[in-house]
Order: sequence, then C-alpha cells, then structure tokens
Amino acid sequence: PPPPPPPPGSLGLNKPTNGPPAPAEGMSAVFKELNKGEAITSGLRKVTDDMKSKNRADRSGLVATGGGGAGVAPAVPPAASKTAKPPKFALDGKKWAVEHQVGQRTLVIEDVNPKQTVYVYDCVDCVIQIKGKANNITLDKCAKTGVVFEDVLATCELVNCVSMQVQCTGACPTVAIDKVDGCQVFLGPKSYGAEITTAKCSEVNVVCVPDEGSDADAIETPVPEQFVTTRDPKTGKWVTVPMGHSGA
Repeated sequence: PPPPPPPPGSLGLNKPTNGPPAPAEGMSAVFKELNKGEAITSGLRKVTDDMKSKNRADRSGLVATGGGGAGVAPAVPPAASKTAKPPKFALDGKKWAVEHQVGQRTLVIEDVNPKQTVYVYDCVDCVIQIKGKANNITLDKCAKTGVVFEDVLATCELVNCVSMQVQCTGACPTVAIDKVDGCQVFLGPKSYGAEITTAKCSEVNVVCVPDEGSDADAIETPVPEQFVTTRDPKTGKWVTVPMGHSGA
C-alpha cells in the first residue's frame, strides 16, 4: 500500500525562513546599500585553488549529483561591485572639494572668495549651500542634488549629471550645462541677463524668481531639445531653429 500522507505542518509552511529579510522599499534602501561601502562584498566567498576546475580531480567541470562525497561547486567569479569611496569636504589650496557625499542635506561652504573655485563631484541626494562669491562652480557626475549659491564670478557648470537643481540668489553671468538629464535652474533678478548654454541635454528648465516680497509669479521656461535645420534660398546657408509645437 502507498505510504500515508505527511502530517499537517510538515511541508515547511510554518517553518521560519533562514534566508535574508526582504529589502526595504524606497530610495532609502538604495542609499543604505551605498553607504555600506566595502561591506557589500564582505559576504562573498573567496574562490580557492582547489575550487578551480583546472585543479579538480575529474577535470570535467561538472557538478557531481550523487555519491558519498560532497560535490564541489564550479568556480564562479564574484560579481564586480562598486566600492564606495570616502566622502570629502575640504579646501585644497584655492579649490573647495565636495566629493562622494550621499544623503547629506546640510552641507554649507562658508566665506568663499573670488579666488576660490568649488568642485562638487559624485554626490547623490545632497543639498549644498555656497556662501560668498566663488570664481567658478562645477558640478560633475552628481544626481538628485541641489546647490544654492550667492554669486559666481565666471560660470556655474554642470557636467554628466542627473536630476539636478541649482539656484543663484545673486549674480551669475553664465550657466553651462553639458550631458545633463533633468535640471532646474533658478535665477534671481540679478541673473536675468545670464547666458545659458546647453549641449546633449534633456528636461532643462530655467525659472526666473522674482524679488522676495514681490507679488509677481515665477516664470518657468523650458530649454528646447529639438531643432529644425533648413536652407535659406536667399543666402544659401543652413539655418537651425528650435522646433515649434502647435496645439494648446
């Protein structure tokens, strides 16, 4: 006769799981993992010489499915992981360096003068305030980061960034944006005459912010992403203009 069915509860449905807990939802979990740094790879098993297929007795590279001895797993190289670099916030000579910051929303650079530059690199989910008048401000390879500054002598530049916000409360003659996906540029009245250059960018908007206490509304203007090039029959030259969109 067939064996009796297993007793209730023996299918493992009521047993506690020994696996890792379910990951937390939201961006907070992502930043938590980034903050682990080298600890992310601490749980990986190192491949020893006896685990390599060239040193195995059978030299076949196949995993044994039976037998008395325990089968040796095939050598699998550990997945490459990005090691988090230590954050930096310091004045190096005449350059303020803010690098590898994650989730820092209260960073303040005090008493910047026109002989100093500010370089922000590889920062994620940060808010940085720059007080004073810098010679030049550069944001490189940053994401989801906002920068508020008073004045800049030359240029505020963004390169290789994603989802950025920059605000000038004083005077800024030039804003240069290169290879940026998503950027809000807020300019006060002293910067209404600023020159804004873009290259290989998308979703860039310029917002003119009125004086504090004014009843006027802020005016947001998108920077064109698509262009049309046509030949002028009178001059024989090709002319490029932003593409116009009809409709409400």
